[in-house]
Amino acid sequence: MEQVKIGIAGLGALGELHIKNICEHVPEAKVTAVCDIRQDRVNEICGRYDIRSGYTKFEDLVADGEVEAVMIVTNVAAHKDQCIQAAKAGKHIFCEKPLAKTVEECHAIEEAVENNKGKIFTIGYMRRSDPAYAAAMERVRSGAIGDVFMYRGISLDPASVLPHHIEGVRAGRYAPFFYEMGIHDADLALWFLNADIESVSSVGGAYVEQELARYQDYDNAVSIGRFQNGSIFSIQVGRSHNSSHVQAEIIGTKGTIRINNVPNVSRLEFFDPDGYRQPLEQTFLDRWGDAYVCEVRNWAGRILGKDTPVVRVSDGAKSLRIADMMQKAFVEKRTVYVGEMAE
Repeated sequence: MEQVKIGIAGLGALGELHIKNICEHVPEAKVTAVCDIRQDRVNEICGRYDIRSGYTKFEDLVADGEVEAVMIVTNVAAHKDQCIQAAKAGKHIFCEKPLAKTVEECHAIEEAVENNKGKIFTIGYMRRSDPAYAAAMERVRSGAIGDVFMYRGISLDPASVLPHHIEGVRAGRYAPFFYEMGIHDADLALWFLNADIESVSSVGGAYVEQELARYQDYDNAVSIGRFQNGSIFSIQVGRSHNSSHVQAEIIGTKGTIRINNVPNVSRLEFFDPDGYRQPLEQTFLDRWGDAYVCEVRNWAGRILGKDTPVVRVSDGAKSLRIADMMQKAFVEKRTVYVGEMAE
């Protein structure tokens, strides 16, 4: 079977997850090289997964003639320069979300990708590749629920993440949750409603971890937005739940689609002296394991000439603009209109 030869930059937990998924579940691809600024991590990963080449400089990875496609799983601050370098080297590109730190940087990436003719680019919005969301989109496109006019997304992390998260916020490593989690729902709202943003309002606060307020951050917040075609969305984010819970609802004139109303690990139900219980998903990997595999298979499949879905580079700027508007609306306590935002 023909395989796409992939080089992966960024060997944190997600970078290694992609490597493991490709080795075990993506026959269309093969990891032939990796890159990380830590030489010991490069050596560790190359040995663990029997990878041919390891680099500590990104420019060496994209200069590798055997590497046909590059996965960028690095810090968002590096995405712009690395995407542009990979495009100039003529590589297919997968970039984790968010595409860049600013909409202006997103546009610079778009320009480089447009000049990289014949190569496939995608962004790591893995929820689009999740079987449940993909099936929901098929029903939307078939007209099964009529004209879609509302998207409702709920993205909650368990309270157990808060101690680690506040440490990251203090160190400047983590962005507010509209960027980290809400941007996924912003992308899905754009996808399902197929329109351009008009305005956004946000409310929320640091109710559980009050120190977050010092950083214009929050542990629970809600944003409501309106698109230029009149359709609307609501996006709720939180870090104080009792499980990892991601839920979606797509509402049309003839029906509604709901995804993952209850984040069950399985269909098991327990009746015991303490009452009724169902085990719930505790980490994002419990929910998105299949999606991470499918997004890479879709990208590799498109590179090999199949008609598999990928996320367009232009969607990166659109979703980031909504995240910017959600955060600005929260900080300034008012409705924010798209005309105020820098292009």
